[in-house]
Amino acid sequence: MGIVLLGGIKHCGKTTLGRLAAEELGWRFYDLDNLILKETEGMWKTVREIWQNMGKEEFQLLEEDASRNFIEWIIPDLDGRGCILSLGGGTVENTGAMAWIGKKGTNVYIRGEQEMLYKRIMAKGRPPFLSETSPREDFAHLYEKRDALYLGFAHLVHDVDDSPAEINARRLIVALEKYHER
Repeated sequence: MGIVLLGGIKHCGKTTLGRLAAEELGWRFYDLDNLILKETEGMWKTVREIWQNMGKEEFQLLEEDASRNFIEWIIPDLDGRGCILSLGGGTVENTGAMAWIGKKGTNVYIRGEQEMLYKRIMAKGRPPFLSETSPREDFAHLYEKRDALYLGFAHLVHDVDDSPAEINARRLIVALEKYHER
């Protein structure tokens, strides 16, 4: 299976499922958000802080740099072992980042039902990309747009639900194994 890229809308479970699946497979796990934070050399604690303080364009430049560094530095260091990279929720909209990583592995769209994801997002507090006045409508538009982009990105679509993360991760591994048997 080599390199698996997990993409999906914020709070679909990319990082949790990626970590669990990588652990079960004996692979390395990377989170693009953490790689972006490394690009800032400790200046910010979260990617949300970067987005709020530096803006979308600067954030996307950091995301592109992190994607390039993943390809140029991390992949050669794997020595043939597999890895899973969890992308940021909006990475699919970053053409620079996608040019680096979009064709480097098995692309999996971790797809969650729209209402489930909206509830998960809002439970953590309204993110800056949703307006104060109409967050649900904003999210519906964002979901439609990104769903189409992720479907275009994906070699494999993995639907998740509110089952425990371990069950969704096991289902992901089975889906990847079936995909690679073809």
